Amino acid sequence: MIMETLTGLSNRNGKKGREFRALHSLRAHNVLAAQEHPPGLIALRSLCTRFSGLSFFPFFLLKRFFGKREMNIVNRILELKTVWCSRRIAFWTMKHDFHQRRVNRIAGAEERASKNEAESDRLYQLSQKMADAIPMGQPILIGHHSEKSDRRYREKISVAMKRSVEADHKAAYYSEKAAGIKNNGAIFSDDPEAIVKLEEKLNSLKEMQEFMKAANKCIRKNNKNAFLNLKFGNDRMWDELIQPKFGGQGFAQFTLTNNSANIRRIEKRVLALKNQGQTVAVDMVIKGVRILENREANRLQLFFDGRPVQEVIAKLKQHGFRWCRSEGAWQRHISNNAIYWGRIIAGTVET
Repeated sequence: MIMETLTGLSNRNGKKGREFRALHSLRAHNVLAAQEHPPGLIALRSLCTRFSGLSFFPFFLLKRFFGKREMNIVNRILELKTVWCSRRIAFWTMKHDFHQRRVNRIAGAEERASKNEAESDRLYQLSQKMADAIPMGQPILIGHHSEKSDRRYREKISVAMKRSVEADHKAAYYSEKAAGIKNNGAIFSDDPEAIVKLEEKLNSLKEMQEFMKAANKCIRKNNKNAFLNLKFGNDRMWDELIQPKFGGQGFAQFTLTNNSANIRRIEKRVLALKNQGQTVAVDMVIKGVRILENREANRLQLFFDGRPVQEVIAKLKQHGFRWCRSEGAWQRHISNNAIYWGRIIAGTVET
């Protein structure tokens, strides 16, 4: 009886064979409640909360409604989910850990690349095995009773080969994605060491700016000895800089201009990050929509009471907001533009 009930609830969203889909929505209050209530009751409350929209469920009624044997069935099923649940709970506790999140992204991309590569090989071997059953040069016998089945069989070979190629392309995509994450040298604002890294980069850019100015001065005076006494000066660089090229000898003016612009940009970014820790994070409600500046995740998040109408979803996507299932919110990177459009979109919601 209880298994049929749980299966019926889970199948309302069309996910057959997943009786405990509601565990995806397990939250911190459920984890704390696990110290006081058996796992079976926690799962049932999660199911009732997800599918009935209830924030509280009377446990004493469940104990009276379900017998001891049925509750034992639930508990035994949940024993198989113990490892999975512990991983999910660990994910919720560290999902804002910058370094751990980066490691998880790399591992996830590599795992998908490996799975798609294996699937591509399997489908290729399958198509080759099926094709070997057809004698070399054997045509389709038009008008023969085997024509339809032969065409279907050859179509299956073609489909298997196409799926193999698609899986191979996916494997290459995820391999490149993992390599891109590993080699990404960008400094993210949610990195706990962002200010330190930005200041180091700022100092190196300033040092390079001073070197380029001094190098151009030495080249104009044709003073090689003074150039070699500079920190980054060497014979090879001298020979390259004195060669006539677009922009003249030495470092081109646009190189110094671009480097100076980067210096000013990073200075503003460092100042903004330092000021961010001294200001109060945005946390307001406009027409039932909560706007939260989640600085741990470096995201501006919009929480709706339910699913927004299609027009609001289109505006959210148009202005860079994306749905995050783990957070249960529409979010994008924190910026003044994000806060502005978050307020505008929340104001258009009809209550």
